Amino acid sequence: MPIMQIYERPVALDRNTHQTLRINSKRNFDFAGTCQTAILAAVEMNQAIKEFPVVFIKENDSYLPLAIFGLQQSQNLFVDETGLWTARYIPAFIRRYPFVPAQGQKNDDPMTVYIDEDAACLNRESGEPLFIDGKNSPLLDATIQLLEEYKSQTDATQLLVKQLADAGLLSEKTANFKFDDGQSINLTGFLTFDMEKLAELTPDIIYNLVKSGALHIAYLQASSWDNWNQLINLQAKQAKIIAEKNTAAAAEQSVALV
Repeated sequence: MPIMQIYERPVALDRNTHQTLRINSKRNFDFAGTCQTAILAAVEMNQAIKEFPVVFIKENDSYLPLAIFGLQQSQNLFVDETGLWTARYIPAFIRRYPFVPAQGQKNDDPMTVYIDEDAACLNRESGEPLFIDGKNSPLLDATIQLLEEYKSQTDATQLLVKQLADAGLLSEKTANFKFDDGQSINLTGFLTFDMEKLAELTPDIIYNLVKSGALHIAYLQASSWDNWNQLINLQAKQAKIIAEKNTAAAAEQSVALV
């Protein structure tokens, strides 16, 4: 299960090139309409598990928690046709858009802020400025702080999930779904907390997992499993809406032909 990308044309933010750039404060989430997944930081999981199924994935040598928004590739069931985000919680992965941090080649290199120049929320006529008199605006300073905190939290989260993997507590799993219309969907390539393997660990290892917080996020992930039903219901609702629109369009075409 891949991490979905939402940036069309990311470029390094530059106070000269982008000195007159503004961002609309009213958010529209059309940009996330095809975003099936989002990386989570551990501090977000308490909120995220109330809304979305959460799984773990291995990306190169890193382990990450992932919120699932759709049952099919490039599908986000939490963005409606008007661009409204319909879930109560918006992950930081989504909230940070159109900004994204980029780290240098070395760990101590400063973070570079990139911005998606194709973002619909950006313009040079209206909205909140990114720069004022050649300096960062309060909005940009707050955004940079969010990016720094998100980067720090996701780095820490990777270490926690790696502890679970090293302890043998993550197992590959497949989710299978069947719908009334005969459609079948299989999701693969993700990992989940295997509670049965916990009994095989020594008390010292369990103590360290509890102390670090790794075992806590494992249980949070497991508790999100029932949220697959939420996606199933949203998928069925969306299919019904599409079918009704197609029926109405066909009826209009029939009347026009007569």
